[in-house]
Amino acid sequence: MSEPALSLHPTYTWEDFLALPDDDRRELVDGELVELEVSTDPHEHIVARVIFFLTLWGRPRRARVHGSNYKIRISARRGFFPDVQLYLADNPARGQKQGLEHGHPDLVVEVISPGTGRVDRLLKRDAYAGLGVPEYWIIDPELRMLERLILRDGLYAIAEGHSDDATFRPASFKGLEIPLAELWEE
Repeated sequence: MSEPALSLHPTYTWEDFLALPDDDRRELVDGELVELEVSTDPHEHIVARVIFFLTLWGRPRRARVHGSNYKIRISARRGFFPDVQLYLADNPARGQKQGLEHGHPDLVVEVISPGTGRVDRLLKRDAYAGLGVPEYWIIDPELRMLERLILRDGLYAIAEGHSDDATFRPASFKGLEIPLAELWEE
């Protein structure tokens, strides 16, 4: 009888991901802890501005906005740190302190960094769709573009795209206005 083969790569779980220290910036992808690209100043500026506009819009509506330190459980072996998440007042997924284990945000926003476009546009897009996130925005600073994707029959469809200095007014968040020029300013 032979000995079982030892894995050179341990398989990590959601519980391992939750247990990481706050300053450990790895995401859980198919049982592996994957280093995140270090954020740049333009990336962080855009994230902060989106959080600002969503918070301004959401506060009177009792919506809650989270930045990139709040983890989302996709599955037992997959979890992410979205750049921005929004939870409307009636979303039962609110109130999970360490990370979102059950349910989904009403909106997830990812800002593309050099080298993350494929992950944000494919891996995370499919994961958020599978989780049932109704709306996903992808912001590409290099192209100066925001794409609004909405969930239809389990898949995302591009509802609209805006670029340069347009003002973004998503139909699903009545009254929200984001002047894109403010995202690109340095």
